Amino acid sequence: MVEVSGDKQKGTNNLTLQQRLALEVKAFQETVTVLNLLEALAEGILVIDEMGVIVLVNRRIEELFGYKRDEVVGQPLNIFLPKRFVESHAANLDIFFKNPRYRQLGQGLDLLGRRKDGTELPIEISLSYLDVGIGRLAIAFITDITERKKTEQELRERNQELDAFAHTVAHDLNASMSLVVGYSDALAAIHESLSPEELHHYLMLIARNGRKMSNIINELLLFASMRKEDIPFQLLDMKSIIAEALRRLSYEIEAADAQIIKPESYPQVVGYAAWVEEVWFNYISNALKYGGKPPRLELGSTVREDGTLCFWVQDNGKGLTESERLAVFNSDSHAGALQVQGHGLGLSIVKRIVEKLNGRVYVESELGQGSRFGFILPASEDDGE
Repeated sequence: MVEVSGDKQKGTNNLTLQQRLALEVKAFQETVTVLNLLEALAEGILVIDEMGVIVLVNRRIEELFGYKRDEVVGQPLNIFLPKRFVESHAANLDIFFKNPRYRQLGQGLDLLGRRKDGTELPIEISLSYLDVGIGRLAIAFITDITERKKTEQELRERNQELDAFAHTVAHDLNASMSLVVGYSDALAAIHESLSPEELHHYLMLIARNGRKMSNIINELLLFASMRKEDIPFQLLDMKSIIAEALRRLSYEIEAADAQIIKPESYPQVVGYAAWVEEVWFNYISNALKYGGKPPRLELGSTVREDGTLCFWVQDNGKGLTESERLAVFNSDSHAGALQVQGHGLGLSIVKRIVEKLNGRVYVESELGQGSRFGFILPASEDDGE
């Protein structure tokens, strides 16, 4: 709005909407130039002539590419191009000036610009043109799409994880549900002829597979919660978290006749309890399936030299080869698929959880010596429990 005062203000109050708009447009035209507008745009504006020489840039171009305008005006456009694109761009520029039209570049393509320091940035370009007295000029509207590319990459990675997880979940839910339905049908038909021991056996199988389905659903809910950015970090009661993970696996531990060795205490660490519980659950579940016969699991923690805290599960299984160790947390790898068959988030999702907690995962293993799966988290400000 144009500001007016005194008698002029009183006069404008009686104007029609069209008259007021006309006054505002006139005032705008008197005070704002084309160059002012170019400087105010959030997009980079780059104007070149038919020789590919830079005629004008705006403030946003300076910000994007790290040059001052007096460093680039009068220079060839190649200054903004990665060297590998210079030759092909010259041909495209010639084609554009011979047949100028509005064009949108970069959609579905990987267009890159080169900054003054030599680094590259992903961009999209809209091209237009203007005929002036001395010839024809090309106008490029340049948008930095770094954040968009980052988001797209994160989405691709998440979709890959989701595909791998969905395959495991669908298989396990179907298998557990089939067993529950099958045993239930059998009990309904022949329960009168079964001994108490047989009846107890079948009921325990139904309960076991019901718990599996419950765990799968819990992990689906956890996977959904990982979309949220603001997770409340707090001081963790690691003993209670591990106790709950072991409770959820109590049937598997009993069925495998597993030995679980735990320390008396753990160092204090900050994180998100629900996610850390799932990490322990998956590590312990994995060790029960791939440990020795019977499994012997040792749970422990180590304070590292850099002050971070390492928590781990050691099993007595056959161990991993070097290639399996390198690939075990990769959702696309065959080794990773082998390690996470059965219900569970899978080691690739464990990796995602720990990284969201500002930590990292690792595995140490030698053939014939078992495996140690661990995760490292930042320490709390206190020194211990």
